[in-house]
Amino acid sequence: MSASASSPGAALKPLRPGMFRLPDRLDAPVQLLGGRCRACGEPFFPKRTYCAACTSGDQEDVEFAPSGVIETFTIVRQQLPGSAMVPPYAIVRVKLDDGPGIQTVATNCDPESIRIGDRVQLVAHRVMDDEAGNTVVSFMAQPVKPA
Repeated sequence: MSASASSPGAALKPLRPGMFRLPDRLDAPVQLLGGRCRACGEPFFPKRTYCAACTSGDQEDVEFAPSGVIETFTIVRQQLPGSAMVPPYAIVRVKLDDGPGIQTVATNCDPESIRIGDRVQLVAHRVMDDEAGNTVVSFMAQPVKPA
């Protein structure tokens, strides 16, 4: 786990535990950990106790594919107080190939080049280093380059 972290002996740590399966290196695909209602089939991220569509409490755990399509986006041009993100950057709404729509930040791209309908892959991306020297990561959407 420490091969891509910033210091020897450091590890990758999720920003929010339980949201995605942590890969062994940065920029590797991540699978989001969500749920699906057994009563109506509605997918959710993050997990829920009750279905927002039918109110059933019969939920199953699901790992969603790390790919999807940008449904909409906005480009942030101002630094928000306390934010680790440096403008300009894009916040994207992604419809996962086998799951719900999710919101995240686009990474490894020029925010001006993003378009609705672009394919993306969810990857582990460095947010910061903690006091112990571990690399804290979250999932972000990286555009898929056409073949």
